[in-house]
Amino acid sequence: MSKICTLFSSLSVFAMSCMAQGGDLDYNGKKFVFNSVPAQYNATAPAAIKAKVTAGIQSAVDLTTLLPAGYKKDGSVDYTDYLQSGLDKNRNVVFPDFPVLISSKGLTVNSNSNLYFKPNSKLIMQPNNLEKFEMLRVHGVNNVNIYNANLVGDRKGHLGTSGEHGMGIALRSAKDVNIYSPRISNCWGDGIYIGWRTRDVVDGHYIPSDNINIYNGVIDFNRRNGISIVCGSNINIRNTTIANTYGTLPMSGIDIEPNEPKDVINNITIDSVTTYNNARDGILIVLTRLPQANGSANTNIVVKDHVDDGSYSAFRLGSGFRKTDREMSGQISVIDPVWKNNEMPFRFRSNYQMLPITRFKNIKVMGGPSGAGAANKAARSTIQAFSAPVQNAGQDAVKKMKAGLSKESKIKIEDK
Repeated sequence: MSKICTLFSSLSVFAMSCMAQGGDLDYNGKKFVFNSVPAQYNATAPAAIKAKVTAGIQSAVDLTTLLPAGYKKDGSVDYTDYLQSGLDKNRNVVFPDFPVLISSKGLTVNSNSNLYFKPNSKLIMQPNNLEKFEMLRVHGVNNVNIYNANLVGDRKGHLGTSGEHGMGIALRSAKDVNIYSPRISNCWGDGIYIGWRTRDVVDGHYIPSDNINIYNGVIDFNRRNGISIVCGSNINIRNTTIANTYGTLPMSGIDIEPNEPKDVINNITIDSVTTYNNARDGILIVLTRLPQANGSANTNIVVKDHVDDGSYSAFRLGSGFRKTDREMSGQISVIDPVWKNNEMPFRFRSNYQMLPITRFKNIKVMGGPSGAGAANKAARSTIQAFSAPVQNAGQDAVKKMKAGLSKESKIKIEDK
């Protein structure tokens, strides 16, 4: 059941429901409508990375040469075992320049590997009825570079109805991994999942994924989250768009949400990221399960130049509930966000006192709630001019946020 904590006029702030709604309904009871990612939100790789890919492909083993005679180029035949054999025997590989079907076994990536995808390369997940599976497994390895991955999950043809862990790329206790220009869509679970591999504990914590960098991606129409960060340190997500996340909770663009105190969430940077038309939240930070009664937890998160356009809410903070927990150290900084066309630009749950100080600087709120009308639809698919009337309306909204947070001493809203 949902529990409404505070209501701020157009910036109502309340608790997220603990139960997923079925059918085609999003959070506010309206039907979710898929919107194609506008051209201005399609992130592209810089010239230097494109040149690096071109050079790398020249010396990489073409996995096409390992396919059986008479192979199909239409993504209708499962070639998982052939591709995996190539990944096991070679550390620099280029995928076929056409769609390839893979089974629910997925593909395992080894340490010291470079994976290149050509313009027409695509891995397609064969429909299955499993609750948990991963297209690309990056588990317990280090020094991996993945360029231009194009992954299409099986959400449209999935044969089961339960589960939410059908992942595109799953990083578990991985280290030193760079993912350049991924295009990941239609996954039964998350586009990218960042967490731990096993329940091995070192110094009271799980082994986190560490030094993970995601650049220039488009993560679109995945069922649970675009990107989940469950256990990670030194995570950087830059110049990436996450859109149309819808299907099962949390349905957020980026969800930073540890499962328990043994997880690690520290030194997370989200820079110049766009979240677009996600059914729930653009960015969701829920650290509820991280504080602990014995020992301390430290978390530092920086969100800079985040743009949300048309998600139900642009930004949501979860809370800490257990008064026996020790207070966390660290800080969450949200700098220069632009929140546009949201039903509720900002949401939070009270009882925040155990979590890190959170500072919002120079918030801009633009546009109003999305709707079915032509004018609202057009506003959601274009970048609005930041005119004086819109700016004034946005500043009024920020003032209401400040007033509503007056009792939350650890959440600060500051002007530039």
